[in-house]
Amino acid sequence: MTERKARAVAADREWLIAMMDCLRRRSIAEGIKLLDRAEPAWKALELNDRHGAEVLLMLAQWVDVGYREPQLLRERLDRLTAAQREQMGVAAYVRVRMTEAFYALSTNDADGAIRILGGLLQMEDVFQDAELKALANLWKARAHRKKADYDMARDHLLAALTIAHAMPGSEALVAIIKIQQAWIVFQNGDSAGALQMLSEAEKELKKTDHWIALGNIESARGRIVRRHGDYALAATHFERAVALYEISHPDHTNLARAVTNLSFVKRLLAAQLKKHIDVTAARKTGKGDAGKSGESRLREFHRQYQELYRSAILELERAKEICTLHGEHGGLGSALLNAGYLHLDVGDLGMSAKEAAQALEIAEAHHNVLLRARACTLMGMIENARVEELLGSAEEIPVYARLAKQHCMEAVTLAQSMENKRVLLNAYVALGETAANNFFHDYELAQRCVDAASALLDPQDADYAVDELNVLKARLLKVVGIEDTLRAWSQGIITGKSFQEVTEQFAQLVIPRVWMREECKISRVAKKLAMSPQKVRRLVKRSSMAGVPVAGLGKGRA
Repeated sequence: MTERKARAVAADREWLIAMMDCLRRRSIAEGIKLLDRAEPAWKALELNDRHGAEVLLMLAQWVDVGYREPQLLRERLDRLTAAQREQMGVAAYVRVRMTEAFYALSTNDADGAIRILGGLLQMEDVFQDAELKALANLWKARAHRKKADYDMARDHLLAALTIAHAMPGSEALVAIIKIQQAWIVFQNGDSAGALQMLSEAEKELKKTDHWIALGNIESARGRIVRRHGDYALAATHFERAVALYEISHPDHTNLARAVTNLSFVKRLLAAQLKKHIDVTAARKTGKGDAGKSGESRLREFHRQYQELYRSAILELERAKEICTLHGEHGGLGSALLNAGYLHLDVGDLGMSAKEAAQALEIAEAHHNVLLRARACTLMGMIENARVEELLGSAEEIPVYARLAKQHCMEAVTLAQSMENKRVLLNAYVALGETAANNFFHDYELAQRCVDAASALLDPQDADYAVDELNVLKARLLKVVGIEDTLRAWSQGIITGKSFQEVTEQFAQLVIPRVWMREECKISRVAKKLAMSPQKVRRLVKRSSMAGVPVAGLGKGRA
């Protein structure tokens, strides 16, 4: 090696040491300035020697904290020829493969990242560098978390944390690992422990300008308090996360996730407000000034509801734009599903189905089981809404019902292959609602779904999933009441009713269900039961069956 080249390598190594020092301290702005200033030098480096590979892996870590895009790594990696790879030393090979694993992780190829890192971690003799081994475990844990393999993620996080604790100057790295650990602890039902870990991580990272990590902490807090049912506080945390991400990276993929989560919370707040509007409208009986005051309050509630809905849609459009920009298919799918639920809430089943179908297409194209399970759940709920609201012709109702059940059962099967309890819980509730609808009346299956979903709840859960499960339970309790009534009648217990009253009550229980079985045709029910069509129509209208619009019982259904 010439003296000139030796001096250049020494200078490069000093620069690399400085860059790694900024990374360990999470001094992000300082490190980015050094990276930009030295760009011509690191772009010209050959990657088939140890020094070039070290710089490449360092770049991967900087991309991880927000420097430019993963494509930067792909461009460097594509310059390596097969011959150069064969001539690499072990140290260079490991660092190049680590970079390839991170690229896979950053482009949502979790399986690819797991495969590469799993192979490297089996090569114990090459991991003499503790920091390198800690990084490999951390990235592998994140890949497992993306797949909802929480047990595997936990094991690798513990390995990374053990190594990091023994390393000098690793306080920031320990904090980063704790953020990941907090999510796993939360998934296992320990919200208090997760919040404590996040506070410990924040205490260390507040000394830095690592805005993405600080945003991650706020975003995680938002998810935790949302599960407790405190939607207003959750929205505050997500808004803080958005603000932190925007400081250094106004179109980061983590920003898209925070915006999607903020939209979801706004949807939940809108649903709460809608219930309040319905209750207020039902109670409003005053006239004169009191009546005008009540009308004014209702108008204000409606304005707030519409603003929440409009704002949530706008948030999701922003999330979609960011995800499309980065090719972030998982985030795009999540934004599409959240938009689908918003449209379902307001009864726009066509738009809801369109969003769900796009999300399912993305899931299938990228083999994303988690996203596919969520998409199937929403599609089942959409088809079930068509059944409950009697949309379409009489011939279409059975088709909608079968599609709803098919989608929900697929969602349950997919969710059972993962460790995400919430996705499985939502799938069970959707299947239970479908089983108990006005077509199937399969209350035994619905009860099994209730039992399975209830077993997945943690004691501190108090959010929308609990509310939806309680609605399903109430529906089944009502059915149990019907069964008790029929059982009492069979034993001669009529609780003071006349025979005419018992007959009328029995007709109100039975005839609407016969009507559903006879494809909602009044004339067929009347012929089958030897009753007048007028009486059949009257009894169906008076039925307590949910979702029976009067407009659906006209002569067109005869």
